[in-house]
Amino acid sequence: MLISWVMLLVFVTGLCTFRLDGAGMIDSFVAARLLVFLCFFVGILSALLPRRSLFAGHSPLRSEELRLKVLAVRVGLVSLLLFPMLMACLFSSWPTGVFNFEYLLILPFLLLLAPYYVGWVEKRMPQGEDGYFRFGLALTRRRPWCWSEHRELVFAWGVKLFFIPLMYVWLIAAVEEMLSFSWVLHPAKIVAGLFTFGLCVDLLIATSGYFFASRLLGNDIRSTDKTWLGWLSCIMCYPPLLSILHMIKQQRDDMVWTDWLQPDSPLYWVWAILITLSWMIYWLASISFGLKFSNLSWRGLVDDGPYRYTKHPGYLSKNVYWWLHTVPFFGVLSSFDLVRNLAGLAFVSFVYYLRAKTEERHLMIFPEYAAYALRIERHGVFARLGRIAGLR
Repeated sequence: MLISWVMLLVFVTGLCTFRLDGAGMIDSFVAARLLVFLCFFVGILSALLPRRSLFAGHSPLRSEELRLKVLAVRVGLVSLLLFPMLMACLFSSWPTGVFNFEYLLILPFLLLLAPYYVGWVEKRMPQGEDGYFRFGLALTRRRPWCWSEHRELVFAWGVKLFFIPLMYVWLIAAVEEMLSFSWVLHPAKIVAGLFTFGLCVDLLIATSGYFFASRLLGNDIRSTDKTWLGWLSCIMCYPPLLSILHMIKQQRDDMVWTDWLQPDSPLYWVWAILITLSWMIYWLASISFGLKFSNLSWRGLVDDGPYRYTKHPGYLSKNVYWWLHTVPFFGVLSSFDLVRNLAGLAFVSFVYYLRAKTEERHLMIFPEYAAYALRIERHGVFARLGRIAGLR
């Protein structure tokens, strides 16, 4: 969690610096990328420094083992370009064009550096005949393909291929918007600015988690959900299936909470505070992950911040925000419109409920998570509220 706060400090400092520069020598296009990569660098450095004692050893490494693992890594790196390009061909609305171009520019350097990175890591944190080694054997046809041998690695890379391009594109867009945001002393504008800032924080942590999963940083992917329901409920919240979710969620009116309430009403301020709190909890939930952020994966227990009190604070706060922001009961012209609005938001909440339950089903195989889940069940915030209300 400390890593996230360090990255956040760097982000805020850089944000203020570039905004003070105004229309200076660095435009928002360049500034956004400089700021993001500076945060990445500081985050990696913050994760490496406490672990530097682990890198003191030096184990022998067979050249053939290195060659096979480098081959497998290079296939993954190339796939990280090919997959979003394929998705862009299949779906015209696939939004990763920026990532495709920028990653294409650095891919040759990554391919050249792969042997040095793999060799350095394996000499200090050897894994022997791991998934990369077995995948390399299969690629060179020295061992028959066996799905059970490669399933874990394929699913882990599947998570990376799907989420890295999306998260990067959204992060850059959010930071560019934040750099050009016009702050005005008006409650609705301030809430909108905080929303954008929170989105930047969320995407910065998420993108870092996906990009830099590594044994070096202690945040490697140890297990991935392999059920169709787990994947479906998750990717339903992302392109291209996100359009289906939006279609179902779409309200019968365009009214939001600022159309319903005005600043001269006390309820306006209560609503604004609740909306802001919902996103603050969501930011804190993302920050709690640090470089362990990832969908569909187990990368170690996270029980800091809001996760100390409940198992799914991010999903819960995000859904609370949608209901508060959308006010589905306002602006409707008929009872049918009201039912349609409520059903649309209820479906979205149900999808997130499925995400939570499939995640729990996957993670309960790990003893530390099972112990954590039991503790939350007995002593979490909702358990306490239930006892206060006499329900438990």
